[in-house]
Amino acid sequence: GDGRHAFVVNALSHTVSTFAIRDGGITLSPVVDSGGLQPISVTEHEGLVYVLNAGGAGNVAGFRLQQGRLTLIAGSSRGLSAASGTAPAQVGFGADGDVIVVTEKATNRILSYPVRRDGTLGAMVVTASSGATPFGFAFDRRDHLIVSEAPGSAASSYRFDERSAVPTLISTSVPNTQGAACWVAITPNGRYAYTGNAATNNVSSYRIARSGRIELASAVAGVTGPNAGTTDLAVSTDGRRLFAVAPRSLQIVAFRIGADGSLASLGAASGLPAGFAGLAAN
Repeated sequence: GDGRHAFVVNALSHTVSTFAIRDGGITLSPVVDSGGLQPISVTEHEGLVYVLNAGGAGNVAGFRLQQGRLTLIAGSSRGLSAASGTAPAQVGFGADGDVIVVTEKATNRILSYPVRRDGTLGAMVVTASSGATPFGFAFDRRDHLIVSEAPGSAASSYRFDERSAVPTLISTSVPNTQGAACWVAITPNGRYAYTGNAATNNVSSYRIARSGRIELASAVAGVTGPNAGTTDLAVSTDGRRLFAVAPRSLQIVAFRIGADGSLASLGAASGLPAGFAGLAAN
């Protein structure tokens, strides 16, 4: 959250890497075991870090960031909604850090866990997704959860109250008419959400009301290029730029975010290595 560290999950080696971010570049800190098998997603809030492991039975595991190093929290591991076959996609903290959410693609479920003061998690809450294959998600500053749904290329929204980890559906699936919505990014002011659409090589934008209700703003707000794909997204902390992973063209594509949430192309960084997957912006 302070922009001083980045966390990377390494699925094949079942580990998590921590990088210190400085003006001159990044420095690798000691690498630690992920607390499970095949870690695929990681999230952080005020030095508390949770990793989603997709291999084996699947689980989430918690760590503390102390002096630039991750330390596993005893008793922090929690299972998913089934012993196998859930195909989890992402783990993330709520806006206030009081809840952890996991999406499961194969079960069409959204899992939520209350975060205790000691960093461990309470009992899991299982919620049916509004649409099939809940995939990526992000929270706005009012703790509304915006979730992408891959097959229908849609998004839905949910509300969390301050006393429980139980989500309430606000907007049922809102299609963007594109293909394979993957990850979600939200502007810092909480007014706009974006989905990266892998099958149609573009980005869709949604308006977010104060209530958390969403509506499609632009089906094709930005284009990443012919057969480029669009997967992971990140918004800069000043809310002025959106970055998109274009995995098939091996590029990161940048857009300027207008006051109305519109996107204008800023070009692309090319020559990235094959297999690159995620990104974050500070």
